[in-house]
Amino acid sequence: RHVKAKATLHTVSARDGHAIKVWEFFPDGRNDETLPAIVYYHGGGYALTYASTHVAAVDDYANTLGCRVFLVDYRLMPHNPFPKGFNDCCDVLAWVVDSASRLRVDAKRVVAMGDSAGGGMTATVAQWAKDNGKPLAGQLMIYPVIDRTCSSWSAQNFPDTPLWNSIGNSKMWQVYLQDVDANNPPPYAAAGDREDLSGLAPAYLDNAEFDPLRDEGAAYARRLQAAGVPVEIHEPKGTMHGYDTVLASAITQDTVARRKAWLKRIFSKEVS
Repeated sequence: RHVKAKATLHTVSARDGHAIKVWEFFPDGRNDETLPAIVYYHGGGYALTYASTHVAAVDDYANTLGCRVFLVDYRLMPHNPFPKGFNDCCDVLAWVVDSASRLRVDAKRVVAMGDSAGGGMTATVAQWAKDNGKPLAGQLMIYPVIDRTCSSWSAQNFPDTPLWNSIGNSKMWQVYLQDVDANNPPPYAAAGDREDLSGLAPAYLDNAEFDPLRDEGAAYARRLQAAGVPVEIHEPKGTMHGYDTVLASAITQDTVARRKAWLKRIFSKEVS
């Protein structure tokens, strides 16, 4: 695939001194402009790094939306369970916001975005951002992991769905939160644990129909709405986890167009 945007590699120092790799994608010919930004957290069950599909997607967002996209190479389990990878994600967001002038980023138009485990990172980072005074213009969650208890109907009844299933989902949480007391989890271990969702950034949530994460994503969207957060939810029928990597699909094309339309509205400050 021809890469239309340009990319550069940054190294960001984590709070414990770890060097976090962050790829920045930006539209060709516009690197001297101050642009809105997406901080992107890739999926992979908290265990796998970003894939070529992630690179293609963030390249496309940078080029077609005229924004910078920071793809975060956060630490992964099993060797780095919560909170190391989560802290990396927060530290990169803080770096983008605090270094906005040097990075030529409009700090008032920064969106957190991610898919699957990265969607769960997006949700928890958005909570952390509110609590720590790091402004977010929006949060875009793509079939996010939300519920560490795996107690929803879909989380328990899709043992054989393609790409992601109930069995793998449960095991993921066990390993990711291996150092966490399940009866007294710390803040941000899982987005669904938080009781007060008021004041969080405007949200967009994509779901897949045949996906163990479906019900927890929908429930989180409803809770955000009940807390007064502007929410848009997209639930295309006949889809499975990762369906949007099939770029030739009309469903994928519609889904991506909807995400871009929402991001454009966020960047133009039409959603608040």
